[in-house]
Amino acid sequence: MSCMCVNQLAAMMAQLKNLPLAMLMEMLGPLRTTALGVGRLSAAASAAMGASASASASASMSAAATLGFSASAMANLEALASLSRGMGLAPFGASAAASLNVSARSMNVGMPGLGALLSPLLGPVAAALAELLKLTSALSSLNNLTGFNLAMPGIGASIATSASASARASASAAASASLSANAALAMRLNAAAHALGINLTASGGAARLNAALAIAASIQPPGFPMGGLGLLMGQTTALAQLKSLLGVDLLKKLAAAQLAAILGNINANVAAAFSAAATASASASASASAAANATAALSAAAGVNAALMAGLPNLLAMSLAANVSANLALVTGINPFAAGPCASCKMF
Repeated sequence: MSCMCVNQLAAMMAQLKNLPLAMLMEMLGPLRTTALGVGRLSAAASAAMGASASASASASMSAAATLGFSASAMANLEALASLSRGMGLAPFGASAAASLNVSARSMNVGMPGLGALLSPLLGPVAAALAELLKLTSALSSLNNLTGFNLAMPGIGASIATSASASARASASAAASASLSANAALAMRLNAAAHALGINLTASGGAARLNAALAIAASIQPPGFPMGGLGLLMGQTTALAQLKSLLGVDLLKKLAAAQLAAILGNINANVAAAFSAAATASASASASASAAANATAALSAAAGVNAALMAGLPNLLAMSLAANVSANLALVTGINPFAAGPCASCKMF
């Protein structure tokens, strides 16, 4: 079971106060310049596939009614899947539901106070965190597309070939998914089931998902309001991605010098990529394997009980809170969730 532990929350907040956040505001200008450059490069590399991806996402929303799932039910399932994956609860079952109920009760106690402490700490550097989030999000997108880490020196000119090849592959998959609105939705359903530890396309996969949905109906979501969770999610994601993508640990000495050097590498690579005409072009040829996967997912989705889907609790706020906590754990090295009860714990 996972309890948001007041003792570990206190230790985490003490560690957060050691972050040199003022340094980020001092680097607001360079962060903004670099974010703009990486954003332009990422947009150029993904422009050819944007229409297909957008069409697929739009079509999947309209397909919900065809498969009998409401958009809100799909969102609730994906929130449950995010919690299951992030908290290591797969395969999902009765014990996982019990653990989420413990987490929900402890979040009711811990999250309002955590939010109240984080807001004054992160608020003064909100502008820098917003630019940092733009930068790291664009870097992540470009890294996934090309396989290159722009923070590494001297790889800018290599992006052209990689981006073009990767864009063709990605556009092929997007084209296949967009062939059928129902197939696009079924692929989302399949991904959510996978996060719950269920292979939806395997024999009996739909039945196992239906059983998980029935169990999940017993989860009592926490009662704290969404409030500023979305903002905190973005701010803590920026800090987490600074460490995970760029390798900058703000708790280490010379973090400012390390970040400045990395921004220099990124700017040089962006300039080299544009000078090498690194714009990606994508073909619209459909991938046979992607189409087969979509077909299998669509067939399996037909066996998922729409009524059980509709009975899922709204876990969006809980999912956001868990993601905020995971981001803070990465930044500080302190997990706010305890695997078991402390001596004074009343949550178990």
